[in-house]
Amino acid sequence: MSNNDRRPSEWHPSTIPPDEQRRWERAAAIGFGSVEPDDHWSVDQIEDLGRRAWAVEDAGVIVGTSADLVWHLTLPGGATMPVGAILAVTTRATHRRQGVLRSLMSAQLHAMATEGLAAAVLTASEGTIYGRFGFGVATSQHRLEAPVHGHGLDHVRPGRIELDDASVFRDEIVKFRRRSARHRPGTLERPEEWWDQLVLGDQVSFEGGGPQFVSLHRDDQGEVDGYALWRTEGLWGERTIVIRELHTIDPAVELALFRHCADIDLATSVRWDTAPADSPIPAATTDPRRCHVTGVRDQLWLCPLDVSALLAARTYGAPLDLTLRVDDHASGWSAPTIALRLTARPGEQAEVEVLDETPPSRSQDPQPDLVCDRTTLGMAVLGTTPWSTLIAAGRASVSNPAVARAADAAFASHPPANSQDYF
Repeated sequence: MSNNDRRPSEWHPSTIPPDEQRRWERAAAIGFGSVEPDDHWSVDQIEDLGRRAWAVEDAGVIVGTSADLVWHLTLPGGATMPVGAILAVTTRATHRRQGVLRSLMSAQLHAMATEGLAAAVLTASEGTIYGRFGFGVATSQHRLEAPVHGHGLDHVRPGRIELDDASVFRDEIVKFRRRSARHRPGTLERPEEWWDQLVLGDQVSFEGGGPQFVSLHRDDQGEVDGYALWRTEGLWGERTIVIRELHTIDPAVELALFRHCADIDLATSVRWDTAPADSPIPAATTDPRRCHVTGVRDQLWLCPLDVSALLAARTYGAPLDLTLRVDDHASGWSAPTIALRLTARPGEQAEVEVLDETPPSRSQDPQPDLVCDRTTLGMAVLGTTPWSTLIAAGRASVSNPAVARAADAAFASHPPANSQDYF
């Protein structure tokens, strides 16, 4: 049977045992356009984190790879919940458009749902891949750029900042990020091993650029209240300071750290690719044409698995009383259509009553206030995209316009969701 004759139902994803590690690593490397395995995706490291590496084989050759971990995601209101994080997804070029990816997604999402995880998350290399599996853009990131000279932030006080190799401040930034993670919805709580493997390790082959540095900000008592993890790109004297992540809960510290990075010698510009939507930097500059947002793109994608548990875990910003139906169109893991009622008071978690849960396309419930699919709910659940926008885009429908206004107010998140994680 030729490759093009294979049907998705004929692929059978399986988890990889330790003695198959090298084959899986090499297959993942080839899928990412390399030859030698990338240590960031080793089976040993994934198993050390307590999770699984998956593969699809054809005639003894691994033609599809994936893996999953369990991390904790911060929701609006500060609660965290375990979610399945999917990574290392590849399909060999000879087997694309033959259902390999769909079989992997189906197996992983079904396994996660069976384990009781309320959602799956991932970061996408391409924007057209994962919507068909029930993933929606749950957080977006803003790219901020400024020249080293003329950034318009000279009035910002830099405060007390220390700078060194990233490994020097490793323990302090891990501790601070863990302490501050619940401030920002969309933040993922990283396992200890992840800091050393992917965040602070040698990322030259994965992201390009030079070694990583940390600029650490301290308050008047000497306690860490923010940090910037950054590296340089480009030639000597024409370098760009690229901020990989900047974490703080104090807007003044955010301004101070960005200005500090914009003043580093032998560079011509500074760029922060993962800034949140509410960053004060564009409003603080005296030259908004030179220090400004130059792009917005997707970051964290989310697929709701247990809709009722996910909606019950976050808090809401306004009174909420509506019925919601979440349809399953093409998530690939036989998710049921679910109808439920949400009631909540401002600042509190919702009471969720499941009204109906049936196989896809068989729901007989009366017309609810709000109807969407899982992809659309993934876009709305952290408050990133207002329901009124999703309705205008044809992704959701409401029984009357007042429902959209009420849902917008209730689902809005303050501060807005943001993720600075790559995996």
